[in-house]
Amino acid sequence: MADQNNQNKLTDYYRDPWVRQRIREYCGETASAPTCVYLSALHGDHETWDRAPRIPVEALESLLAEGADVARSMWDRSNMLIHLDLDYQNIDLRDEPYRHPAEMFTKLEPIYRATTSVLHRLGLPLLPIITGRGYHFTGRVPLDSDATRRLASIAPETPSWFSTLSDRCPSWLAAEMSSTQARAYMGTGLIVEFLAHRILKRARRRAPIPVVLNGTVVGTGRVGRECVSIDVSYAGDPLDARHVRVAYSSYQKHSSVLRATGASRVVPMAAVPRRHESLPALISGQRGLRHATRSARQRPAVIPEVADGVPRVLDAYESSRLAQFHRRFYATPPGRPGQFEALAGSRQWRSLPDCVTGPLLEPNDRLLQPAIIQHVTRALMAEGLAPREIADIVQARYAADCNWGDRWMARDARTRAEFDVRVFAGLLVAGLDRGLDFNCRSAQEKAVCPGTPCRCDLRVVRQRLLWTLVP
Repeated sequence: MADQNNQNKLTDYYRDPWVRQRIREYCGETASAPTCVYLSALHGDHETWDRAPRIPVEALESLLAEGADVARSMWDRSNMLIHLDLDYQNIDLRDEPYRHPAEMFTKLEPIYRATTSVLHRLGLPLLPIITGRGYHFTGRVPLDSDATRRLASIAPETPSWFSTLSDRCPSWLAAEMSSTQARAYMGTGLIVEFLAHRILKRARRRAPIPVVLNGTVVGTGRVGRECVSIDVSYAGDPLDARHVRVAYSSYQKHSSVLRATGASRVVPMAAVPRRHESLPALISGQRGLRHATRSARQRPAVIPEVADGVPRVLDAYESSRLAQFHRRFYATPPGRPGQFEALAGSRQWRSLPDCVTGPLLEPNDRLLQPAIIQHVTRALMAEGLAPREIADIVQARYAADCNWGDRWMARDARTRAEFDVRVFAGLLVAGLDRGLDFNCRSAQEKAVCPGTPCRCDLRVVRQRLLWTLVP
């Protein structure tokens, strides 16, 4: 009965003409049809976005009539999207952000302020959308702009996933993508990584809980393993494979989490733009459907154009330590065969602990977990391997027959391996990761340690790692 009542509330909410107009705006519709290439949707609270199907844009009205959560493609016919996520994460208490939203948003606020400050200084007025666990920030750069061409120019190559684009797209999807757009997307990935560094550096001064990149699990704190994740992980997948939640769409991700813990009443929410509200005003009901309906009458959801700020960001990026590292990373040709076999047959391998060799021998799906990729990257860099060599090793394990199923049908192994290793190595090289949690106690708390008998002391490995980073 409660499910049916919530469904009725959602369909009533979606009938509001202002809500529908704002949703279409976020999908890129102004005077003509939406510019996003496809939609995606969740119809049940047990589904996940990873498995959500791609749906033609023309089906939007049907999705709203069904009360679905709606997302739009990152791929756009007219624009490049620049996107950042801030998410509260607690793998021990998954219902924490929904049961205690005031406490959760209070912990998020310093990171939110750091993000808006960095974006303001760089001239990127990305639109913040409030979600169930944090915020999405999004802006757009027209494809025919000089800014897009400059984004494409910083990409070291045309990404490997571009050659297999047609294999991943359904037959009804008629949009075309140029190699320039693919390279601009890769360049955007470099830029959002740089933005994440700036935000991370600023946020850590005041954040009450750990701040990480891309959902990396942390050790135990006062309220479980909680942290705030600056998530730019979409840049490690093909442009055609990723989507973002639509402004004014419903948010039902919390439903299954709360019901699993015995909640008798789950209130539907919506993803609404945040402007200049104080934190108390935000917490007091801004995400409810009633507020979202009122907000839709006053607040447009057009993704802002940020092309004017891109040159300033690129100038700052190109003179940064991160950009220097990126240039060194891509200076080595990728995909050299035999890297894993060479490592496995070396003396170094015999000295590596099981927490490093285990994920490499049995990568599915441990080698896809950010905390483990970070751990493996740290350990192999301490052994003197270059980040690009590590990426080749990870890619080889993704390409091996490890019962991956259809995992790589919609993704690209090389892009994912290079991105994840690059991000974690970049934190080390830029001085934002000093390996403070690179020890056996933290590895156990993060479930990185397999618990096998081991004589290795990761504190010693950390010292070797830090020595490799000395200029």
